[in-house]
Amino acid sequence: MNGGKRLFLALSFVSLVILGTGVVMLFWLVMPRLQMLAQWSFYTAGAAASLFLLVVSGGLFLLFLSAITEKDFLFPHGKKQVTVKVLYPINLFLGFLLGIGRERVGESFVEFNNSLVRATRKRIDPGRIMILLPHCLQLNDCQHRVTADVRNCRRCGKCVISELVGLSEKTDAAVAVATGGTLARKLIVDIKPTLIMAVACERDLVSGIQDAYPIPVYGILNQRPYGPCVNTTVDMERIKKGFLSLFGKEI
Repeated sequence: MNGGKRLFLALSFVSLVILGTGVVMLFWLVMPRLQMLAQWSFYTAGAAASLFLLVVSGGLFLLFLSAITEKDFLFPHGKKQVTVKVLYPINLFLGFLLGIGRERVGESFVEFNNSLVRATRKRIDPGRIMILLPHCLQLNDCQHRVTADVRNCRRCGKCVISELVGLSEKTDAAVAVATGGTLARKLIVDIKPTLIMAVACERDLVSGIQDAYPIPVYGILNQRPYGPCVNTTVDMERIKKGFLSLFGKEI
């Protein structure tokens, strides 16, 4: 199992234990009142609580099993939505209580999400892939801005944009550079991809995964040798391995 996703898995398991404990304690607290009202209300509440815990724990078990084995045990979209909309905020708060930084939780969430994307790779149409890049990958002093049109790149090789454009040509994937979330959402609407391979920092990847749902996003963290948002880069081998793991083809 990829070590990067272990933190998110561990936090999710703790969250499930806390939820289960909370439901049991709540039922225990209201049990005397339910028994005073009517016997049927006691049994109905007990059955409802048991069913709730069974559904939640069963759904999360399938989610964890898919992430660990990278085999598809998920129903279409539903369980992945739980990860995006519910598990991440809960785990972020739990991480805060345990003194685990937001960045570490976010990075682990991205790896966990990537495992789910790999698990459901057979559902993805490889004909409409989008490579979405942050503008900070381009050198800050470059005169040929690629945010308007990535074809403006002169392939000088001073930044990774030229390699990424070349990779998009080999894979027939659309490549686009966004300056922020608003432009990224517009590009997604215009291109209508079936999969987004996104390069960004942890914060932008997490928000991008949430915003793009239900379109699957395979996230790759950028490298920031000069700090955030300026002259960043990305490990091209990670992108190539991403294509290999999803579509089984070398680049």
